[in-house]
Amino acid sequence: MSIVTDDSSVGTFAHEDGLPKLPLPPLDKTLEHLKRSLEPLYYADGYYKHPLDPRNVKSLAESIADFGGSAVASKLQDKLKAYASTEDSYLEKLHLDVNNHSSTTDVQDDILPRNPFLILADDAVKGISQADRSAVLVHSALRFVSALKKGLLPPDLGAKGAHLSMYPYTNLFGTTRCPIFLDGEVEKFNLHKPYTLSDLEADSSDEEDDEDEQIPVKSAGSSASQGSDDEPDSDAFKRNGITIARYHESRHIAIIAQGQYYTVDVLDEDNDVLYSSNEFASFFNYVINDSTKPYNLRKATALGSLTSHSFKNWKYARKRLQKRYPEELHLIDSALFVLVLDESDEADLLNSDPEVINSIVHDYDYKPINKDANQESSVNCKRLFYGTSIINAKGHQVGSCVSRWYDKLQLVVTRDSKAAVIWDSFTCDGSAVLRFTSEMYTESVLRLARDVNAGDPQFSLWPTVKQSSVPNSLIRKAKNNMSLDESQIKNIVYKIDWSFSNILNTHVHLSETKLADLISKHDIIHASLPFGRRSARRLGIQPDAMIQVALQIAHYSLYGKMVFTLEPISTRGFKNSRSSFINVQNQELLELCQLFISNSIDGPGKLEKFLKACDKHSKTIQSTRAGAGYDKHFNALRYLYKFHDHYGIALDEEDKRIADNLFENNIIAPFSQPELIAANCGNSATTTFGITPAVAQGFGVGYIIKDDQCDITVTSQFRQGDRLMFMMVWVLQEIRSFWKEERNANKSRTGVKISPGVDRLYQLDNALKEKPNDKISATSNIDHADGAESPASLNPVTSRHSRHNNHGFKLFDIDSHIDSRGTSVTPPLMALSKEITNPSELSYKHFEASSGKLASKLAALSVSSNGNSTPSLPTLSTSEQQATGSQIMQAQPSHTADSSDFDAESRSSSNLQSRNGSRPESKKQNVTSSKFDIDFDRAGVGRKVSTYE
Repeated sequence: MSIVTDDSSVGTFAHEDGLPKLPLPPLDKTLEHLKRSLEPLYYADGYYKHPLDPRNVKSLAESIADFGGSAVASKLQDKLKAYASTEDSYLEKLHLDVNNHSSTTDVQDDILPRNPFLILADDAVKGISQADRSAVLVHSALRFVSALKKGLLPPDLGAKGAHLSMYPYTNLFGTTRCPIFLDGEVEKFNLHKPYTLSDLEADSSDEEDDEDEQIPVKSAGSSASQGSDDEPDSDAFKRNGITIARYHESRHIAIIAQGQYYTVDVLDEDNDVLYSSNEFASFFNYVINDSTKPYNLRKATALGSLTSHSFKNWKYARKRLQKRYPEELHLIDSALFVLVLDESDEADLLNSDPEVINSIVHDYDYKPINKDANQESSVNCKRLFYGTSIINAKGHQVGSCVSRWYDKLQLVVTRDSKAAVIWDSFTCDGSAVLRFTSEMYTESVLRLARDVNAGDPQFSLWPTVKQSSVPNSLIRKAKNNMSLDESQIKNIVYKIDWSFSNILNTHVHLSETKLADLISKHDIIHASLPFGRRSARRLGIQPDAMIQVALQIAHYSLYGKMVFTLEPISTRGFKNSRSSFINVQNQELLELCQLFISNSIDGPGKLEKFLKACDKHSKTIQSTRAGAGYDKHFNALRYLYKFHDHYGIALDEEDKRIADNLFENNIIAPFSQPELIAANCGNSATTTFGITPAVAQGFGVGYIIKDDQCDITVTSQFRQGDRLMFMMVWVLQEIRSFWKEERNANKSRTGVKISPGVDRLYQLDNALKEKPNDKISATSNIDHADGAESPASLNPVTSRHSRHNNHGFKLFDIDSHIDSRGTSVTPPLMALSKEITNPSELSYKHFEASSGKLASKLAALSVSSNGNSTPSLPTLSTSEQQATGSQIMQAQPSHTADSSDFDAESRSSSNLQSRNGSRPESKKQNVTSSKFDIDFDRAGVGRKVSTYE
């Protein structure tokens, strides 16, 4: 996704009316796609047998075939056709489009809130305070909001220059996720009724007994219910509704600090920004100081934890708050966004007791950096997303996890000035959030250019956005360098005082306890894999496809089965459309996974199938962007059937039997319960992207693809996220090895034949490496033969150094949606000289040491470009050559190898040595058993390799 910036006269929504409608897919295509996506899940006995389970597959095929040729399918499809002909989107009359999947799906009790998050890069000013960083980001964010409200935000363009819908940006600010209430439901709520489980089981329990009164449904985008209240379908429709509340006139933000709530007006009536960043810093300093006063700390509340609870608890709490505190709740709901001043500090956590650290972060890393940096990245993911969970001596929750509000867009800034953006996946579109996050960060960096250029507005993404001209004493004081006193700030910063009843206090306490349990259950693993866009370019495939397919193979290698996997793809090329899910798994990918961990075919054969699977995945993405996605269509059909009475669709008993046989069939349950959700989002302005799993036993995988690395964040509940990443590295290293093998086989040149004498060098080198007193050097011997095409920026060691600060002060590439492709600055070369004696401290570079020794010996077998051989090893005699049956032939190179991370000799062999020590000697001679049964180490098995010029 690119952004138009040349013509500022083009309005934000100027091209909205010219966008095409989201096409309604044919019924038979959707059903066929559903069948193909589910079949790979039902094969007999997992990894050991290839044929699909005939019973399950037959049941699935029969259910789909019966439905496809039935009258009920025609009735449901005809209703969608009617909507498609009269509305901008065939989904517009359905609540389905609110949460992008199915509004009837409950937020489960046993998973974290469904809120993705992006962690921003550090500020350009080192050592900036929490208040100053917050002020800079808020000021930049408000300039974005002002440009959007005034229609000055340049519209987005697709990859081929096509305009994208800007409608999703209207859901970012001044909006909230909220339940659908019946008319009068809140007004009749009994505040004095005790909190009991029965209150949550049926909404009618909290209403006055009035069986004769008809209460219509109040819901966005749909008419009042046509059925009576005692109809189960109608009642279910009312009870399960989730919608978006929009407050387009909003001009204030909400602030949460230490479980206390504040609001500040930030825009004037013309939507100009009221205050400068310096003034915002004064406000935020006041909030930080006020929230830490002992008197105020006693009044702190974990109210925000209500937004993380299950749907029924959340709706119950919203009803009670709306009845007791309507104005206070309105202030939060209508805020442009929520600023969270998180009191946590990374140093406090990392310097705590070692047992606490081990419970927070896994000692597992893929970056060529030290253990402390790995702890830093993992701890930051957790505390920026859901905060810390700390219990004081009295058993009360005092962690920053109480200071979140998951119903809205949140900007989180910690005490050590780390920043993140968290958004509600029901209401906000990932691509819109990405652009907002990136431009907010970019604008915060450009402030330095404005400062040194006398405030020149041209050093801004939106040079026409103005500061408010409303007379204000604070502005005059700031110009005169006068400090603001507390009494003046009190007139601007409004604090919300809560006085909860015992019933609501109990509900808040139970919600906080539940959230703390979820935090202790879940784990977030952050890893940087040394494979990025350049790696995919060498293979001739799309980077996103490379990661998605490799993830499927890694999961299959661990568990021996394929699970339902969804990836969100932007469909913003159509009116009022956000994104659609595609299923990653298919029959071809299943076969690839099965073959990849076996010896049925050789390496080049596996590579060919891998590339074909990646191409197929890329084509699926392209067709989905073009409107051929089927997941929303199927969900719309199922949704219409569930509420057919509400939508006026008459069905007889036979229709219901056929529909139930498909929609209520357990065989399609994985479609609504994906065990893997994997999404690509981020660019150089962000360091981490994370998402939560959809089901308790699942994985949420968020990743950012850069030039030389892929930053992956895995969220799961008691699952082996670190081990999954271990397998990802192995899969990609195997692919790289196969690629090199295939490339060398296809080159028309004489190669270097490795004799058994050279094989003995491998064994000797391995033996030396295994000596107890042998110190492994951390330096890496990487040969870039092609000097003309091997600049330092492409050095594979350089590409693996992920902990870099981006101080380029350039505009960031806002490239695409939730599967974005952003640019990355090539990091500087890291020189390592530390001697490692503890095997547990070995990283990629440490493992390269032994291969570096070998590379130096093999280099002696290479020849110069003029054809003169320069061996440094003793030449084998004729008798020795005859005895070994091999010879060393002189190579006449015709061209040189490419330089990339795929070409680094020390990284072509697998560096994933078992942490339990070397394998038995019997496995060092050859590798013939299945890769599924061994520990995937190729460094010490005497593997024959090819050398390059």
